[in-house]
Amino acid sequence: VEHIERGFPQLPSGCQIILEGKAKKLILDNIRTQLAATVATLVKEVREYSTPLLADYLRESRREIKELYKNGNSWTLLLRRAGRATEPAPPGEEPLLKRVHAFLHVDDPERAQAYLRILADDAPPYEELDKTTQAYARMLFFNLWDNAGSFTSFTEGLAALRPQHALRDELRQVLSYVIDQADHVPIPLSGALGAVPMKVHSSYNRSEILAGLGIARFGGQMPRSFTQGVQWAEEFQTDTLLVTLEKDEKDFSPTVRYKDYAVSPNLFHWESQNAISPESPTGMRYQRHASRGTQVLLFVRRYSVTDTGKSQPWMLLGPATYVKHTGSKPMAITWHLDHALPADVWSYSAAIQAS
Repeated sequence: VEHIERGFPQLPSGCQIILEGKAKKLILDNIRTQLAATVATLVKEVREYSTPLLADYLRESRREIKELYKNGNSWTLLLRRAGRATEPAPPGEEPLLKRVHAFLHVDDPERAQAYLRILADDAPPYEELDKTTQAYARMLFFNLWDNAGSFTSFTEGLAALRPQHALRDELRQVLSYVIDQADHVPIPLSGALGAVPMKVHSSYNRSEILAGLGIARFGGQMPRSFTQGVQWAEEFQTDTLLVTLEKDEKDFSPTVRYKDYAVSPNLFHWESQNAISPESPTGMRYQRHASRGTQVLLFVRRYSVTDTGKSQPWMLLGPATYVKHTGSKPMAITWHLDHALPADVWSYSAAIQAS
């Protein structure tokens, strides 16, 4: 795999192998299929390697971290099956370990550091955290318990993590590893959105988005019950638009297969829900949000699920400003993005229009 990806750098002088792009991808896909990691294979490797540390194993095995988190697996569960974990599992550990995959996308240092502080052995209780860290704590909480579990407060939920030593250790290792793989520069939100604990061009899953915007809360809506692609965040006076670019017919019926794509690095074409007309209260709010002092945040993901079978997170494209619209029910709105799309996102989101 490494030689193919790098263009066969160790061939003898005067020798060259040139693969056409599609052929290269096909060969790599076939090789990776043959090397696919089953639980038995992973356990065997973990038993043979000399380290119980996740980063060391990934470096020695040359596996991608996502391979470990398919089908409900986790690093701790693999260590236990390989006989390399000596500490017994505390009650309630296994369901929490199955949620570790929900942290693989964390790609902004501030969130990672906040999560690490909250997961530390000497972390203070929720009520003693500063306001910003409390916001991150709510995001972490709903990432682990997207229906709030049996808890009645964030203090109670985070306190339940204290005896979960293996879980917290695994999460710390995962966060430390994935933040080094981040490939976009996060940009802080400012102005009326300055208190939102999210960064432009960073990725967030549904639980983090709803918690960060104050929508998910005790006594209110739970992330697990959220299915729509738009949401009004009262606390921040913000319309939240969640866009999936490539809409698979298995997941999206024809009535909700809206045409969403980038027109340019700073312009984005988006279609509202079918019930929204320009004269409706929501339609008017979209058009007049700037004069009314409300905000619009646009989140985009390419696919609905990742190749691990889990829901793909959304990238926050940042604040957007109404430019124009056409049509009704749905409205086709063009938004101007405060921050230009990263080159890779522009490439695949513009391709949607061409297709």
